Order: sequence, then C-alpha cells, then structure tokens
Amino acid sequence: MTAVVFVHGTGVREPGLTALVARVTAGLGEQRDGLRVVPYAWGAAHGATLAAGGASLPPRSGTTRGIGEGPSQPLPGDETAATWAALYADPSAELALAAAGSGPAVERPPGTVPPQQRIRALLTALAARGDEPGAEAGPGLARAATDLAAHPLLGP
Repeated sequence: MTAVVFVHGTGVREPGLTALVARVTAGLGEQRDGLRVVPYAWGAAHGATLAAGGASLPPRSGTTRGIGEGPSQPLPGDETAATWAALYADPSAELALAAAGSGPAVERPPGTVPPQQRIRALLTALAARGDEPGAEAGPGLARAATDLAAHPLLGP
C-alpha cells in the first residue's frame, strides 16, 4: 500500500485540519485505489499561536492592550503609533514610501549595461576565480556563483 504524507499549510489548525485531511483523502481516493494518507500535523506543536486574542496589529494608540481602546489619534511624539496609524489608514503606505524613495525611473543611456547583466558579469567573474576567494567558507563558491549567474530572475 502506498502512503501519502500530507503536510498542511501554515494557517491550518483543528478543527479545520480533520476536515481538510478528509477532503484530501477522498480526492486522492478518487484518483487511485490503495492510497493511505498520513497527516503530519505540525502546526499545533511547531506553528505560531494566536496571542492578544487573535489581534494581528497593535491597538491604534500603541499604548494600550485592549483592541479599540485608547485615543483615536496617536499621541504626539509617539512615532511607533503614528506609523501604525498610517498603515491602518493605508496598508500600502510602506510600499508607496519605498517606491517614492527609489527615485524616478530614468532611461538608460545607449550602451550602458542593465543592472541584471552587471550582476551576471560579476558572478561569472567570481566563478572564474574558483573557490579561492571564499576558501574560509569551504568549497562550492564557484558552483554557487555559476548557478546564480544562470538564475532566471536575472532575466535573459
């Protein structure tokens, strides 16, 4: 008999785990007879637990423990609470701030090397030097640099 080890995702706990294992077992049983599903319930023992009654963000004031308690606006000088207030108002505020700080997009002058090609060239040069530059870290630097230089995230 073939055993299938089912490892649940990060957000699964009881009572949902039992129902999910039943669905997976039924679905696999429709595809092939003789499968035994063995659930590995790692979440309860090794996963995160909900603290603060399940609240995922601190209270708006940043100074109280109860959800919704405290002043509706951050206290003057409380930068942490002000940051959270901005994120409550606009969850994408950090992304917008990071994009604003990166400067405007500019066209590259003709003949310049795109950043991803420069990275690839540096990795290729490092790989050509062998393992010597990273000898204290052990063997494998040249292979790792070669693998990174060929990674699809660096583009064509």
